[in-house]
Amino acid sequence: MQMNQIPQWPLMTHGRRVALLLLLAGGVAGCQNSMILSQATPQPTVSEKYPISVEPVQETMQLSPVLAGNKLAPADARQVTAFAGGFLQKGHGPLAIILPNIPYSPRTQGQMQAINEILAERGVPASRIEWRMATPGAAPVAAAVPPGGVNGADARPDPLVFSFTRYVASAEGACGNWEKDIGRSHDNHTWDNFGCAHQHNLAVMVADPLDLKRPRATTPVDVDRRTVVIKAYREGKTTSSERSEDEKGTVSDVSK
Repeated sequence: MQMNQIPQWPLMTHGRRVALLLLLAGGVAGCQNSMILSQATPQPTVSEKYPISVEPVQETMQLSPVLAGNKLAPADARQVTAFAGGFLQKGHGPLAIILPNIPYSPRTQGQMQAINEILAERGVPASRIEWRMATPGAAPVAAAVPPGGVNGADARPDPLVFSFTRYVASAEGACGNWEKDIGRSHDNHTWDNFGCAHQHNLAVMVADPLDLKRPRATTPVDVDRRTVVIKAYREGKTTSSERSEDEKGTVSDVSK
C-alpha cells in the first residue's frame, strides 16, 4: 500500500528570513507614523466658568434714641436688639456706634449706657463694641424731624449711626445657555450650562460667604481635659470617660 506523501516546501534561507522581518518592521513603522496623537484640550472647571465673588457690604442703622427713665423706649430697644441679632449672625469686625458729637451731656451718656445694656443682654461681647466720634467736616446725617418742626421743643438731635460689615456672595454668569445640542456632542466636553445652577445656589445658601475665601479658625483645645488624658495614658489607665450603669446596654434574651 502506497501512502500519499505531503509535499515539503523548501526551507526558507537565512537571507529570506531577514528580508521578511525587515518588511514587517517597515510596515509597522509606517502605521505608527500615520497615527496623529493630539493632546486633550483642558476643560475649565465649574468654579472657573462660574466663579463666586465675595464682597463686603456695610450695614447701617440710624437711630435717635429716646430714654424712658434709664432705659431706651420699647420701640428703640427693639430696633437695637434686631440690629444686634443681625450683627451676631452675619457681622465681621466690630459693631461701630458713631456719635454725632462729644458725649458731654448726661442725656447722651444715659443713651450710651442704655444701649450697652441692650447689647449685653443680646449677647454682643463688650470687646466687639466700638463707640466712635463722627469725622469732623463730614456731611450731616439726615435726622427724623417730628411734626413740631426743627424749632419745636420735641425736635430730636442728630441720630446715632450703628454700623457693621458683612459679606455677600454672588455667582458670575447667567444660566440658561442651551444653544449646544447635548444630544449630538462628540467632543466629550461638558455643556455650557453645566454647573451654573450649582454655583448660584451655593452663593445663596452659604451661611457665611467669607468661608468661601478663607477657612475659619479652629476652636481652642481643652487644656484641662488633654492633661487628664495624657496623664492617664502614661500611667496605663483608661483614657475614655467612665460610663454609668444607665449607659451600659445588654442583649435581649427574647430571641434565645
